[in-house]
Amino acid sequence: MARPLRIQYPGAWYHVTSRGNERRRIFADDQDCKKFLEIVAESVESFQVQVHCYVLMGNHFHLLLMTPEGNLHVFMQRLNTAYSVYFNRRHRRAGHLLQGRYKAIVVEADPHLAELSRYLHLNPVRIRTHSQKEIAHKREIMSHYRWSSFQGYTSVRRREPFVTYGLVLSVVGGKDDSLGRRRYRDFVLSGIAKDMNISYWGDVRGQAVLGSEEFLSWIWERFLEGKRQERSNERVFSGLSELSPVVEVRAVARAVAERFGVPTDELMKRRSRHRQARRLLLGLCYDVRSGSKSLAAIGMELGGVGAAALCRNRSMLEEELEGDRHLAGIYQAILRSFRQ
Repeated sequence: MARPLRIQYPGAWYHVTSRGNERRRIFADDQDCKKFLEIVAESVESFQVQVHCYVLMGNHFHLLLMTPEGNLHVFMQRLNTAYSVYFNRRHRRAGHLLQGRYKAIVVEADPHLAELSRYLHLNPVRIRTHSQKEIAHKREIMSHYRWSSFQGYTSVRRREPFVTYGLVLSVVGGKDDSLGRRRYRDFVLSGIAKDMNISYWGDVRGQAVLGSEEFLSWIWERFLEGKRQERSNERVFSGLSELSPVVEVRAVARAVAERFGVPTDELMKRRSRHRQARRLLLGLCYDVRSGSKSLAAIGMELGGVGAAALCRNRSMLEEELEGDRHLAGIYQAILRSFRQ
């Protein structure tokens, strides 16, 4: 079973979610919510993690976190384990409370912090029972929903001591004063008329990263490139191939053409006269493909080759490379040039 990527470093920002097993409720009543927040507060103190936003729903929760020490895994392990033990004991149940591993999206904070905080805080009015209600009704729900950090962003008297409010307020409202808090409230409530679910999730790459192309490249080079060295790892870590740098088919064709001294356009043809170079090209495109392109899409660029044909070619090429050290050397040299 594929494992989610875990990208950790000091100063990393995350949107963390965890859902009840089989989508069952993990907060049965107010007492459960209070206990969960107590455990969050204890975990914040133990691991020096900053909680900037939170929202508790019936069968899941959302957290917007920053980890100065790069220790998300121990924070979440303590939080989920402690709460699961409490919940099972109180409700006299056994077994897993939460559905698999928690989901953690690493976030480039500068361009996304404000929108992400709004997305989290609007969860109470995005659920199915409220989605079709009038905007005025949704605003009323937001003003009274207890289990969210939104109340602390709009009123100092309703703040939780474990939540860090100032940074998000500085991005949206300017200061942590009455004007800044009013600006933040208006900013969040203005999102009720938008489809925040589509606007947010559509920008997440590989189920793991939200940020610019520069940020994605930095994440890849520093934390992920080594995980791509063996193709088997692509199955182990879900979303890994989608985060890899985009490699254009024609760029691979140019590299092969240069090695063999043949025209690039000729190699791109389905029935190329240069069969050995063509087989190498297809194999290389299979190996260095980006997750942003399927095998079928790559095959279309190569003159209409099917995904199954690309797989068969890769298997036959592997046997050929085992028996031809010179050809294997060419293949590995080109492959390395696209993985540097």
